[in-house]
Amino acid sequence: MRTKKGEKEKLRTVILEKALAYFKRHGRSGSGTDQIMRHIGLTRGALYSHFKSKDDLFAQSICYDLQALETTLARRFQEDGPLALKKMIEDHLSESSLTDVGSSCVFTSLSSDMQRCKASHRALFEKYMNRIYAMFSSALKEQFPGDTEEEALAKAYNLYSSLVGTLAMARTMKDPKESAAILATGKRFLIETFAPKGASD
Repeated sequence: MRTKKGEKEKLRTVILEKALAYFKRHGRSGSGTDQIMRHIGLTRGALYSHFKSKDDLFAQSICYDLQALETTLARRFQEDGPLALKKMIEDHLSESSLTDVGSSCVFTSLSSDMQRCKASHRALFEKYMNRIYAMFSSALKEQFPGDTEEEALAKAYNLYSSLVGTLAMARTMKDPKESAAILATGKRFLIETFAPKGASD
């Protein structure tokens, strides 16, 4: 019996979302196909009817997450205006981001796995990241109107890398107080450095 196109797309989305959360918690190498599908509640056959391989599932789940991130960021930059960067820094370095690994930053959880992907998959990730960097660059240009386009983009690279790195370092700490201190000091520094228009709010 054939599956209707709409139902097949819904199932594909379910696989992507649940596989992505599993990858974030266990990493690509620690996520066997059988384990992933048991977590999702489906058979291996369901996987291969939607994806070519586990590598394809991994790459497509990353792209799915980056597409959602791009959409969310575009909306927040539009809605929050000059306060957007401050709010994003606070959200990225929040306690919930620290503990809720399955739904938080894909780069903090999977960047080392992403860099081991084949070149064609890394090229897909890069297209999303270039658009995301461009959005951050535009927002930073508003914070620092005297900057050139190149300087704003350089700030965007550094801000996003700092967000990812700060959260990653906080997650490595066994002591919750140390984790909290890394988040708090990182948050304060990044807001003061990259979002001065919202620092006093």
